[in-house]
Amino acid sequence: MNNSKGSSPSPTQPRNGNGHKVSQRGLLSIAMLLVSMGALIIAILGGGRLVLDIFGVGLENSLDDMGAKVVVIGLAYLVGWLTAMVAIRVYGNLILPMLINWVTWGCLVGVCVLYILVLQRLYLQGYDMAHYLAYIMIVGAGLGAMVGLHLIIEDHDLRPFSVPLLFINMIQLGLIVHRYVFKPLETPGYLWNDLVFFFGMSAFSIFTLAHIGLLSPLRMQLTNYFDRNSRAIRMKD
Repeated sequence: MNNSKGSSPSPTQPRNGNGHKVSQRGLLSIAMLLVSMGALIIAILGGGRLVLDIFGVGLENSLDDMGAKVVVIGLAYLVGWLTAMVAIRVYGNLILPMLINWVTWGCLVGVCVLYILVLQRLYLQGYDMAHYLAYIMIVGAGLGAMVGLHLIIEDHDLRPFSVPLLFINMIQLGLIVHRYVFKPLETPGYLWNDLVFFFGMSAFSIFTLAHIGLLSPLRMQLTNYFDRNSRAIRMKD
């Protein structure tokens, strides 16, 4: 004989102290927050160490294991990016967008510092083509990481991020003019390297400031994909 008015709760269902069922979706959201932030922090630390190796011990001493370093740093970033996308777009995590925004600003600071370090090398002209390509790759990787973080958050605005980059663009333009106008006896063969780097960084800054929607198709595809998965999970819940 059953004296209770309803069925007794299953002992296998997790409950909190008030007797309410613990949301599995909420637990997964928190777990993905921790995984994504941990992986992104690991990627940032690894990228910082790689930059220090290139500028510190020299590119020649870093070439032997450069490929392995790039792969593992890229893997950490990919894990953090994917789990952040799932946590925000599928499980509706409300804290992670704020954290990702902070990480994006931190990535911008790192790119600006790296940009200034590269400008110093370009002005002194104490580099070869291998180092020049390495400078382009690491700055491009930093900008790509920043754009990737931008895509995670819906309605995120990159225009404020263009202001410090444009300011450094003007510094680079002044250095180029000073280098080749006020020091005409200096070697002019590096001019094309300076111009390629300048126009590349200026183009990125201007397109970011103009906000003409170059990333809108990619953002729309990501939104549609994760929205479909979010609806499927809600139906299962």
